[in-house]
Amino acid sequence: MQNKSGSQKLNRRDFFRQGSSVAVGAASLAALGAPAILSGQNLNSRITLGMIGTGSRGGSILRSIDKHERSIVTDLCDIYQPNLQESAGYVTRNPKVRTTEIWEELVERKDLDAVIVSTPLYLHVPMCIAALETGKHVFSEKSMGLNMKQVNQMAAAAAEHADKVYLVGYQSHLNECLAEAKRIYEAGSIGKATQFSVHFDRNQTWKKEDVPAEWERVLNWRLYKEYCGGVLTEVVTHEIDQVLHILGTMPVKAGFYGEIMVYKDGREHHDSVMGAWEMEDGVLGFGTGHFSNTYRGVGWILQGTHGTIVSDGGSIKIYWEKAARHLDSFGIEHKFTAVKLGQSLEDVSSSSMTKPKEFKKEVDGDYELSTGREFEHFYDCILDGVEPLMGAGTARKPSVAAFMAYESSMNGGRQYTREEIEAMG
Repeated sequence: MQNKSGSQKLNRRDFFRQGSSVAVGAASLAALGAPAILSGQNLNSRITLGMIGTGSRGGSILRSIDKHERSIVTDLCDIYQPNLQESAGYVTRNPKVRTTEIWEELVERKDLDAVIVSTPLYLHVPMCIAALETGKHVFSEKSMGLNMKQVNQMAAAAAEHADKVYLVGYQSHLNECLAEAKRIYEAGSIGKATQFSVHFDRNQTWKKEDVPAEWERVLNWRLYKEYCGGVLTEVVTHEIDQVLHILGTMPVKAGFYGEIMVYKDGREHHDSVMGAWEMEDGVLGFGTGHFSNTYRGVGWILQGTHGTIVSDGGSIKIYWEKAARHLDSFGIEHKFTAVKLGQSLEDVSSSSMTKPKEFKKEVDGDYELSTGREFEHFYDCILDGVEPLMGAGTARKPSVAAFMAYESSMNGGRQYTREEIEAMG
C-alpha cells in the first residue's frame, strides 16, 4: 500500500471547518482533461475507481464490489487514518492501492475513470462537481446535497457534464420488489391511493463513543446541522424516494415535529421526528424517524381504496380490501380482474382484508448484494450508455421532500411549501 499525502495536506479541522466555502473552491477547480472512458492503468481495461470517504458506508461498498470483474479500486481517500487503513484491507485484488488524505489529489488523477463519494453529506456536491470537472464518472452516496442550493448546483454540473455518468445511491430503484409494487399500483390493483407512511425506526444512538475529543464532531457528523439533515436526509429519504417513484407525484407542503427525547448528549439533530406531507393530488403521507424503538423497523406502506402495499425493503405484501365494491358508486374505478396473483378474496386473515400475497427477492433484502447490484448498474451506464435510473433528476425529488420535512421539524412544526424550499436554492 502506497501512502502519498504531500505538502498540501488539509488538516482535519480545516477539512470540516470549511463547510460551504469548500464548495466554492471545488466548483472552481480547473478541468485537467477528461480521460478516455477507460484509462485502465493497464489493468485489462477495467473501470478504475477511487473512493473518497472510507467510513462505515465506504467499507460496505468496498466489500460489495471487491470481486467485480469490470472494475478495480486503485485509490482511497480519508482524513481519518484508522478508516483509511482498514478500508485498504477490503481491496483484496489490488495490494498496491494508493491512499491519501487529500481528496483533491484523488480527483485530479488522470488514470482514474470514476470517483465514489461516500463522505458526510455536506461534502457530496463539492467533491462530485470537482470529479466531473476533471473528467470522471461519479457515484455519489445519497442524499444528493445538504440543501437546495447544493442540489441545484449539482444538477447544473451534471447537465453540463452530460457525457459523464452521475449516479446517486438510491439503490432501491433497482429492487425487483419496488418494480412489482409500481406495476401493481399502476394497474389499479389497490384502487385510488389515499395515504402512505414511511418509517425508519431503530433503537440505537447513532453516536460513536470512546473517540478522541478532536475527532468527536468529525466521526459523529450525522448529529450536527452543519454536516447533514439528520434522520430525514440520511435514511428516511430512502423510503420517501420509493413512494415518490411509485406515485409519480411530489409533495406540495409538509409539517413535521422533532424532539431530542432520549439522547441528551449535545447532539443538534432530533432523535424523534414525526409529521406529514400533502401531495399534489391530495394524497396524505405520514413520516417517522427515531432511535429509541424498533417496532415498525424500516419501510413504507401505501394504502388505496381497494388494497394496501407494505414494504420492508426485501419484500412486499399486498392486501386487498374485502368490502370495497361500494366505492364504485362514488366514481372510483377499479377492476378486480386486473389482479392475477392467485389471490382469493375469500381467504380471510381479518374481517376486512384478505391474506397477503408476498413477493420476496433475496438481493433486495441483502444490504451488500443490493449495493453490488447498483454498482453493476453504474458500470452499465459507463460502458454501455445505459440511462442512469438514479440520475440528478430522480435524486432531486426525495431531497426536496426531505428538505420540506427537515425545515419544518427544525422550526417548531411550521408548515413549509415546496415553493418555499425550492426558493432557497
